[in-house]
Amino acid sequence: MIYNIHHLHCGSLSPFWAPFFGQKGLVAELVCHCLLLETDQGLVLVDTGIGIQDYLHPRKRLGTLLTKLGTIQQKLSLSALAQIQKLGFKGSEVKHILLTHLAFDHAGGISDFPDATVHVLSTEYEATKHLTYKNKYRYKPEQFKEHRHWNFLEPHFGDSWFNFQKVLGFNLFQDEIMMIPLPGATAGHCGIAIAFQDRWLLFCGDAYYSHLELNPKKKMRALKLTESTLAEDNQLRIKTLEQIQQLSHQHPEIEIICSHDPEELNRYLAMT
Repeated sequence: MIYNIHHLHCGSLSPFWAPFFGQKGLVAELVCHCLLLETDQGLVLVDTGIGIQDYLHPRKRLGTLLTKLGTIQQKLSLSALAQIQKLGFKGSEVKHILLTHLAFDHAGGISDFPDATVHVLSTEYEATKHLTYKNKYRYKPEQFKEHRHWNFLEPHFGDSWFNFQKVLGFNLFQDEIMMIPLPGATAGHCGIAIAFQDRWLLFCGDAYYSHLELNPKKKMRALKLTESTLAEDNQLRIKTLEQIQQLSHQHPEIEIICSHDPEELNRYLAMT
């Protein structure tokens, strides 16, 4: 049973040249949009954003390049733990963490919740053990290497969910919360589908970066270049995006959001 959904602002990044991220101007504004679910099985965190230890020890946790670029806003109050405490909860109340993937701006807060069980596709975790040139900037194993509680899910398809399929074997929430493979962006990229108040919400992680991409007629060449460069498998990424666009067109009642679009996050924060 899901009682409430909170939208959290768990990090801000300011990379250079905004058109590469679907925005106007020189410097882009990217957020780390995470979700906190109040359920009958305790609190469930969807992605963790940038963690407290990332802010306190950036060079050790994130490496020299990311630290020197200085695109991360140094603000402890944007950690998931601080956001959760601001809502009146304790970090120990977070029992489960569902991850879209293990990139540094999605997995940094894992270490702030040492007793939570982290659910992630096994292919995603394996990718962090064999870092390619591209992935060594995406994954920072220092963030989660000490974590003890994991549930590695195999990327096997189960029953259909609209024009997607859910991950087989993830049954904790009787299909009120489902993990939906959204391949391409990373080796084991996954979306999170949530049923709440007779509606569905699909959290897409990095399957797209701007809400404008939900319209297939919108041509965003610079953003397309960024996404294709970052993608583990660009053809799969394109196919996944087309499926998301189809879902958005055929089922406008479904709320579809991604991780880094500030307009999507502000839409929810304005309601609170």
